[in-house]
Amino acid sequence: MKLIALAVLLTALPLAAHAQAPAAPGDSLSIPVVGTFDRTSIVLAYYRSPLWNAILADRRYELKTVKAANDTAKAKELEKYGGESQELAMQQLAGKAPIDNILAVLQPEFMELSGKMKLSSIVESPAPGSKAATVDVTSLLMDWLKASSETRKMAVELHQHSSGK
Repeated sequence: MKLIALAVLLTALPLAAHAQAPAAPGDSLSIPVVGTFDRTSIVLAYYRSPLWNAILADRRYELKTVKAANDTAKAKELEKYGGESQELAMQQLAGKAPIDNILAVLQPEFMELSGKMKLSSIVESPAPGSKAATVDVTSLLMDWLKASSETRKMAVELHQHSSGK
């Protein structure tokens, strides 16, 4: 009975609590700890985030302004941006396009998490190499992107669908 309670307690701990700090440099037992994240969840959270909404609001305002100034060339460019952004998001969600734009936005959080959790790097799941200990930081990145409960539910459903569960 105590074993079951301990298992329940351990699974209820935040993901960060499962990360172990790497051993001191030069220690023969030094194993790097790599943070990993679920790509689909992060792509979904980014494009549903307040951050992305603010970027779109800025573009809409700029489009409205250039249309009022009869700058048709700039208006076409901004309209093209909208379509291209939507296509890129779909391709990224499908795993058919790199997520460099999202990774660039996440860099400040990557640096903060790496420092706090003593991570050697943060990469998409699964982490390459078998000698690295890993800790999933997906939920922490989703927190930073201010993912809603609806977004989190969608991410779980997409993950289950893609893994055939």
